[in-house]
Amino acid sequence: MNNATYFICATVLLLMFVLYYLDRWNKTHNTNNRTGSGNSTGDADPTVPQGECCGKHVVCEKQKLAEARMRSAQYFDDEELDRFRGRKPDGYTDREIEEFRYVMYTMQQDEVREWMECLQARDIELPDQLKEECYSMMNGI
Repeated sequence: MNNATYFICATVLLLMFVLYYLDRWNKTHNTNNRTGSGNSTGDADPTVPQGECCGKHVVCEKQKLAEARMRSAQYFDDEELDRFRGRKPDGYTDREIEEFRYVMYTMQQDEVREWMECLQARDIELPDQLKEECYSMMNGI
């Protein structure tokens, strides 16, 4: 091999090395800007991109529902449920639980998630007895 070949190989290796460290620096710099400080909390799972669900837990669904509070309320012909605004999820009577269940089972399966988001935006807690049933419907179980 001649000197030109050595020079090209060395330049390519040096360029790869520089790009690698620039990429690492950029990722670190962007992470610090998102958190607002230079300290990393270490809470996020490094294998799952931020903002995406890993698909392994019901926790992801609950987190998506929690984000619904930021959106405006949409009604599913369930205005009668507004009287439960601010009620604790363990404080419903059997008759009131059946009202929620009736509304839930009159909608399409793909609407259940939106309905849950709507309830949260309206500050209406789903009765504890229906939560797992609702999550099962959302996941098609």
